[in-house]
Amino acid sequence: MNRITTRKTTLGLLAATAALLVTTAASAQFGPGPMAGPGGGPGRQIVRALRTALATLDLTDDQKAKIRAVFEAKRAGFEALRTEMRADAKALHEAANAATPDPATVGAAFLKLKENRADAKDQFDALMVDVKAVLTADQRTRLEASIATLKHLRRRG
Repeated sequence: MNRITTRKTTLGLLAATAALLVTTAASAQFGPGPMAGPGGGPGRQIVRALRTALATLDLTDDQKAKIRAVFEAKRAGFEALRTEMRADAKALHEAANAATPDPATVGAAFLKLKENRADAKDQFDALMVDVKAVLTADQRTRLEASIATLKHLRRRG
């Protein structure tokens, strides 16, 4: 597998994971959403771990309602970014696999995906700030510990 394909795959997984974190995390605690269905998708281990983390927080009904509202408010932004990342990944693929690839075009397409990745991280961070604002101090601590575990698992592959 060449470097561009590896990077493209990694960026695609990140985009899918960000989208799954929003939709599946909500469904884990609040019922099935649009990503529900057989087979799952990329990032299944992360989603399972996040579901477990949310389930162990012992949220009150009021907290569940507030977090559901946060997820719903952020969903459109994640879906728009996911659509943009898919289009940009396709553009990179086409530029890299052209009969005579233009390095400037390939580089610009890669940098656009890198920018999308930073946007996805920013959106996820904003989501987590809003979710943590609803939680008690103990729940925030437990959620942060779960996120640290997720990051460790992701690094291990």
